[in-house]
Amino acid sequence: MKKWLRQIRDKLLLFSASWIGPILIYLLGMTLKAEWVGEENLNIIRKERKSVIYAFWHGRMLIFTYSHRKQKIHVLISQHQDGEYIARIIHRLGFITVRGSTTRGGPKAIFELCEKIASGFDVAITPDGPKGPGFQVHPGILYVAQRSGMPIIPITNSAKRRWNLSSWDKFLIPKPFSKVVIALGKPIYVPVDAAPEELDNIRKELENDLSELTRRTDDYFLK
Repeated sequence: MKKWLRQIRDKLLLFSASWIGPILIYLLGMTLKAEWVGEENLNIIRKERKSVIYAFWHGRMLIFTYSHRKQKIHVLISQHQDGEYIARIIHRLGFITVRGSTTRGGPKAIFELCEKIASGFDVAITPDGPKGPGFQVHPGILYVAQRSGMPIIPITNSAKRRWNLSSWDKFLIPKPFSKVVIALGKPIYVPVDAAPEELDNIRKELENDLSELTRRTDDYFLK
């Protein structure tokens, strides 16, 4: 395919996704019945009037695009082409995107996220994104927490009836009219003077907490 034809195709796909994607998410979200678990973990932070850093696995983002819409949450999105699709879609749902990752635009993105947190905004990071490996925490989120002084809140979701794609992140799509659960874990703080060994221990703690929280939400409707 000629380069100019490919460019036109890509622009049309991007334009279509930026309008159709939000509509489909909104229509799907309206059919879901959500239950919340662990909200007290967030309420503790809110009483202190602090912002939070939401941490969730890349494959669990879809439900959050509806449940946390219109809250002006700043979301770290990769600079890859796939990230552009996600950025366009969630922007129309009331999120604000910060472009970068731990591999491309990392230091600039971390600095920008810290500025937004200092201004009172919540931020959201998928610590295993944008390309995996899945369910493994990259250290970038720890640097944001360390520099900002704000807590990381592990958060995840699941659905009673769902599809899981065969992608690296096992991307979850709730089936229409399904019950869903949104679960928040206990806050994790990163000391400003944390040494590399302590940072790695906190990284493992976040990884374990988020994995266990996700396992429990997947089993939530089995009880």
